[in-house]
Amino acid sequence: MNSIKYSIIIPVFNNQTGISQIVNTFVSMGCLGTVVELLIIDDGSVKPITVEAIEGVNLIRQMNTGVSGARNNGIKAAKGEYIAFLDSDDFYDSDVIGMWESATRESQNAELLIFDSRIIDRINNKTLYQTHKCAPGIYSGSNALKYYFNKEIFSHICSILCKREFLLGKGIFFNQKLALSEDVLFMVECINNAEWVHIDQRRYYNYLIHKGSVTNVVATEKVLNHFEAFDVIKNIPVSDNTTKYKNYFVATMYLNYLFKLMSNKCNSSRVIDETLARKAYLQVNLKSSFSIRYFATLVFKILSFFPSAILKPMLTKACKVRHEY
Repeated sequence: MNSIKYSIIIPVFNNQTGISQIVNTFVSMGCLGTVVELLIIDDGSVKPITVEAIEGVNLIRQMNTGVSGARNNGIKAAKGEYIAFLDSDDFYDSDVIGMWESATRESQNAELLIFDSRIIDRINNKTLYQTHKCAPGIYSGSNALKYYFNKEIFSHICSILCKREFLLGKGIFFNQKLALSEDVLFMVECINNAEWVHIDQRRYYNYLIHKGSVTNVVATEKVLNHFEAFDVIKNIPVSDNTTKYKNYFVATMYLNYLFKLMSNKCNSSRVIDETLARKAYLQVNLKSSFSIRYFATLVFKILSFFPSAILKPMLTKACKVRHEY
């Protein structure tokens, strides 16, 4: 009889050190093979990833398909009641299993559990905390979706638990056509399909920012892939009452993309042109609120009605100035 309760899916590409550290951490917890299994998906590393023969540690090698393909193969291979994700250069706190056990007892009917997370910025030597603005508890999927769209639920793909049968039953997988924002789309689809969502203000996941992080690289034309995810989310059917929340969410995603573009160097005229061509993301009916984020979105919504011929030189200049880490 399968006793595994938690399957942790870890995609990896050329990071043997990170994988070894994660395996050693879970070996020290004494939970492998009984409560937890690690599914390490080697996404075509140049030097294949190796792990010791340890019960509860499963290494799956595949041709390089990207992180989405790796996570999808992990979902299909998982045996646990719940699925979690972890990136190979990040880590969980040592009390993660106790936290999961407590949360799943509190909300046995919830298909999705979302926890707070911690950001460790090793470039600027500081720690940031992502905390839900809504109260902890169990919410209907429809209400949780509003909170998520309204930026009251903060989540990272590695700070959630999903019931495996829920993902398989609803056919929820990562979109392998997307190289960016695929995790956001996955979150939206999970919340949108869940009957019940557990919101928890405890945290166990630590996201590391360092030189060479995916979120800390020079912008190339690859960033345009964000728009494909934005379009899919924009076209997800929701109730009339939720549409303004969804519009606000997509608008803030566009602004986040824009700010990141300006914080990094970008010499691509195509990126600038395509970015301005998508300013219509801002020109929609938004859910209003008394927050700095809302008023910032409103200001950029007004600016978006300026002709692109005026905005392009401004954006081009802003993108030439890059913060030096």
